[in-house]
Amino acid sequence: MDYNIIEKRIGYSFKDKTLLDLAFTHKSINQARNYERLEFLGDAVIGAIVAEYLYLNFKDLNEGELSRYRAALVRLDALYDIAEKLKISEFILKERDNGIGAAGGANGKNKRIISNVYEAVIGAVFLDSSHEKAKEILLSHIHRFNPDIYKEILENTDFKTTLQELVQKETGTTPEYRTVKKEGPVHNVVFTICVKINGEILGYGTGRSKKIAEQNGAKEALKKILEKINDKK
Repeated sequence: MDYNIIEKRIGYSFKDKTLLDLAFTHKSINQARNYERLEFLGDAVIGAIVAEYLYLNFKDLNEGELSRYRAALVRLDALYDIAEKLKISEFILKERDNGIGAAGGANGKNKRIISNVYEAVIGAVFLDSSHEKAKEILLSHIHRFNPDIYKEILENTDFKTTLQELVQKETGTTPEYRTVKKEGPVHNVVFTICVKINGEILGYGTGRSKKIAEQNGAKEALKKILEKINDKK
């Protein structure tokens, strides 16, 4: 294994190289010593780092929204995308005949294995250094390979569900969505909807589909409701 290449891609030089070996070893190579324990640790470390990041940088969000934002950033596909851009699959050590395929081959790009190895790598960085260094490395990967982080989070947030949960909890009712305008040619139509709660319009949203317009309206209504709740405190 070429440590220099791996460390350069990750952006971290390990003091204990055995941790790096362990992070890339699949159980088909060694049932007793493989990446699974580091993956367990890395999963927790990534979750904690992302939760801290969101808490400090999205100050107006409630617990439900923070949970959804965190899920968007730590989901399997998100970690797999980072791992693939780091070309982590090139270094995974595993048997070719175990039904998974060679790490570098077309059959070897198994999303779960590759994302699990990435979690193990972050766990290894944490053990080899500190929480702060692991945070620095993870966030550098997120920002480098997903610079539009806020858009990524918002695209994976279901504002309608968040709004409905909050409204039901606060009032026992559910939001209503009504189309108030439909503009533009058939191939480029724009919808405008309003969100009503207990007969009161609390938000408007626009979009190239009703679904998008409703999500944007729910986002606006959610913000107003949270402001009202905070004013009462």
